[in-house]
Amino acid sequence: MPLRGKKLHVLEVGSFEGASTTWILDNLMDHAESTMTVIDTFEGGMEHQAAENAQKYNMSTLESRFRANVAKCEHVNKLRVMKARSDNALLALRQESAHFDFVYVDASHVAIDVLHDAVVCWRMLNVHGVMVFDDFRWKGYMEDCYNPHVAILGFLRCAAPEIETRETESQMWVTKVPNRIPATPNPDPALYYWEKDKNSALE
Repeated sequence: MPLRGKKLHVLEVGSFEGASTTWILDNLMDHAESTMTVIDTFEGGMEHQAAENAQKYNMSTLESRFRANVAKCEHVNKLRVMKARSDNALLALRQESAHFDFVYVDASHVAIDVLHDAVVCWRMLNVHGVMVFDDFRWKGYMEDCYNPHVAILGFLRCAAPEIETRETESQMWVTKVPNRIPATPNPDPALYYWEKDKNSALE
């Protein structure tokens, strides 16, 4: 989906100090009716909570840096900032019946949070719209269950009937397409349930 010059409603989930926000405002907001919504707590993610990291990233001034950066953009008047957790803000947008053409997901890097953001954002993404997952292969935690990669793969598997994907160096780009795999009812009642996996850690 070509993005430049089109009327776009953009959602960014996680902006930190606004590097991607300013790029989108400067490059994708030319159309008079385009809008951009940003969600961020400006408190950082789990990886920023340790004292040494809070100091390293100067977390106490994060929001002021973000606002100073976006203020320099020509189309800052098209920007709506929702200072909130993504789980709360996304549900509020759903209640507003919001829809988007481009979604950039880069908030919490904890897998369960990434999965939540992906599912709720997908419900608001228009057909032929694009959703981008940043840090697709980021591995900030030794335990795979915490890293975004497992959440994104799980989401892609569930959304397989209506996606086209393209991986770049650090991102996964997902285009929403009309459903191409209709659900087929299982004709055999004897096969209605998965067999127990004796080797599964979940059993």
